[in-house]
Formats: sequence, structure tokens, C-alpha cells
Amino acid sequence: MDLTNKVVLVTGASRGIGRATALAFAREGCKVVVNYYKEKSKAEAVGQDLMIQADVADFKAFKAMVDKVVKKLGRIDVLVNNAGVIIQTNQDFQQITDEVWDRTLDVNLKGVFNGIKAVAPFMKKQGQGRIINLASVFGQLGAAPVMAYTVAKAGVENLTKAFAKALAPEITVNAVAPAVCHTDMTKGSGPALIKFFKDNTPMQRIAQPEEIAAAIVFLAKSDFITGQILNVDGGYGLK
Repeated sequence: MDLTNKVVLVTGASRGIGRATALAFAREGCKVVVNYYKEKSKAEAVGQDLMIQADVADFKAFKAMVDKVVKKLGRIDVLVNNAGVIIQTNQDFQQITDEVWDRTLDVNLKGVFNGIKAVAPFMKKQGQGRIINLASVFGQLGAAPVMAYTVAKAGVENLTKAFAKALAPEITVNAVAPAVCHTDMTKGSGPALIKFFKDNTPMQRIAQPEEIAAAIVFLAKSDFITGQILNVDGGYGLK
């Protein structure tokens, strides 16, 4: 698919992989919609064609955002379900509260479902659409310190495959699964943990956000790839 002038909605686009993805689509000549939750100033710094605040965990808010995009820009060609949170970082699962568990799954998993549910009718009517979800290699491997997060990401992979079947042939649905990436989420991990990931990655480094964004753009251009989970992890998942 030629991406020139296509309308792309990227959730959680004020920082990290979302920001890099928004900028990557802009370089392809797309009209990019930047979604953010709290960090308005960072969203404004990304620029682009339209900026909308919405909590992806709230379907009504997501639907209102999609309606606004369609009203202003006429269509949505690509949805990137990127918004995510990591709240619990503790080996002791007994300390995971209901609030932490629910919010983690609401944003990382329910948010993806909300986005697909909101855009699918418009894409079906258009006769074409691309949906790319952000999964994680840790959704495949598991990780005790971020258990709620990895459970949500495992669910994202299942949703991706289920919706690929449900929305074909007009809409392709795929996911990109990074390992550790240089983002705000990893800044607090500490040098020892970052070194561990580098040492256990065949490529001997962790990803840059732009590398994940490039994979997302690739899937948006692809006409015959659907229901796939593309690991962009430097080989970490091979261990």
C-alpha cells in the first residue's frame, strides 16, 4: 500500500516507540494523528496533523477520538495500537493490587480491543485498512517482575490473530513484538539490567525506537501479511 496521504492514528504517540512511529509515518507522507493521555507538551512537540487526548482504556473516549479523526480528515487508513503502561515491577506477585492489575490490562489489552472495535467499521466501509498492535517478546516468554504487563501482551497476540480472521479480507491485523527498547519505560531499569539484556541478545544491544517504528511502517505497507507477530528483538527471544 502506498502510504502517501494516508491517515494514520498512533496511540500513545507522545514519547518512545509511539513518537518514533508517528514521525516515521510523517516521513512517508502520511497525515498523522497523535494520541496522548497526559503529556500534552510532549505530544505537541511531535507535531503532525492532529493531536487528540484520550484514554484508550475507555471505549467511549476511543470511539469519540476515531469519530473526530474521520470528521476532520475523512478516513483512517492505519491504526497503530501503541499505548501501554508498566506499573508493577516487583518479583512478589502477592503485592500486585487489583488496581495495578486492572489498569495494566485495561490499557495494554483492552485498549487494543477498543481501538480495533472503534476503527473497524470505518475501515470496512473504506474497503481497506491496516491495524498494527504493539505486543512484546515478553508476552511470549513471561517475566515475573512485570507479570501483569506480559499477560496483557500475550493477550494482544491472541487478539491480533483473532481479528486478522474476523476482519479479512479488507483489513490486515498484525503485531510487532519488541524486547527491551531505549524508551522512558526502560530508563529506570538501571545499568545492570540493561547490561543483562544486551549480554543475552545476539545483536549485543537493545533496540532504538526508530527500529521498531520501521517494522510498523513495513507492516502498514504490506498487502498480504495478516495475523502475524513480527519479533523485533535482536534475537532475544531465541534464548
